[in-house]
Amino acid sequence: MEEIKKYIANVITDILCNKYNLKISNNEVLLTLEKPKDSTMGDIAYPCFKLSKQLKNSPINIGNDILQNLNLDSRISKFEVVAGYINFYVNSEKLCENILNEISSKKEKYGFVNIGNSQNVCIDYSSPNIAKPFHLGHFRTTIIGRALYNLYNELRI
Repeated sequence: MEEIKKYIANVITDILCNKYNLKISNNEVLLTLEKPKDSTMGDIAYPCFKLSKQLKNSPINIGNDILQNLNLDSRISKFEVVAGYINFYVNSEKLCENILNEISSKKEKYGFVNIGNSQNVCIDYSSPNIAKPFHLGHFRTTIIGRALYNLYNELRI
């Protein structure tokens, strides 16, 4: 779904920069995309309220104007303007197909993210007091620390 949000943000950014000559980045548009509270209103929504101040027009008119210039691929099944929001409906069949293709290509590495070796991470293991007896609580924190280390190692591929 994140890939689709990035795609929608790119399309909207292109329209805003080319048609309205706004200086807006993909990241700004991506951060304003949201999930509608009501699931019948789509999967992803773009609010046009901030644009109405800049363009001195109503959010509904801006949304309709953007909607006329949208040219989306088959990942989006439907899009519409409702009360100042552009609502996008994701094609669930295409989404499932893309996810299954990604799983089959990545196999056991599906879902892993390569964070690289440039980050330093401090992992705290247990440090039992030598004046007190060792007990199960010390063992628990040692296991948690080791599990975090193993996860970090897998992400550094």
